[in-house]
Amino acid sequence: MKFTWIALPLMCWVGAAQAEPNDAGNDVPADVPVTQTEVVYNDPRDPFEGFNRAMWDLNYNVLDKYFYRPVAHTYKDYVPTPVKTGMNNFVLNLEEPASIVNNTLQGKFGWAANAGGRFVVNSTLGILGVVDVADMMGMHRKQDDFNEVLGYYGMPNGPYFMAPFFGPYVTRELATDWVDGLYFPLSELTMLQSVLKWGLKSLYTRAEAIDQERLLDNALDPYTFVKDAYFQHMDYKVYDGNVPSNQSDDELLDEYMQELE
Repeated sequence: MKFTWIALPLMCWVGAAQAEPNDAGNDVPADVPVTQTEVVYNDPRDPFEGFNRAMWDLNYNVLDKYFYRPVAHTYKDYVPTPVKTGMNNFVLNLEEPASIVNNTLQGKFGWAANAGGRFVVNSTLGILGVVDVADMMGMHRKQDDFNEVLGYYGMPNGPYFMAPFFGPYVTRELATDWVDGLYFPLSELTMLQSVLKWGLKSLYTRAEAIDQERLLDNALDPYTFVKDAYFQHMDYKVYDGNVPSNQSDDELLDEYMQELE
């Protein structure tokens, strides 16, 4: 999926502290009301964190646990690898023309030509893209979407948003995802075909993430883990893997490590 346990260790620590006898004999009377404190979120990238965490619980603890994960495991275990790879190649081949435009808009003319060559070769020799012949010829896949174009020209990610059923997004994505569907052949797909394309692509991606399930399940706060990873993923795409180091982030990490020590 494109998951709120950070308070759990604190709760355990507080519970253990309360369980210890008070040496001074100043136990709090049972009839004294306990004041509940409101949880305050302060991540400026995530102004809707309360709502997003609720949606994360729905996506991760319900939908993924009881539907997406079992389907993905069944898909990975029982569908032959050539079939899975072929279907995914076919779906991604439909996105190559949009990648031509988006790479051109960024001045990446070599990658635009690469996307055009891939589409022609795979749509013909590759049987409508089922076989990635272009990759065998040295034209490796690099697909850019319009969201990356805006990021390339300096538009920020915008607030983080956890969409029910669909997973994480940044506002820049939500506002521009429809643009890539304006280009052939995506523009020729019916609503049902578009949904089928999205389903096949999402299923393949979810199945590929099975090996990372243990990492996520063991995270102290899976929600924050995924959010940080998603922002890193967005930066990775915009900068084609050459993400500039953020001095302020390094300083915050150093301060955090010093506090731990």
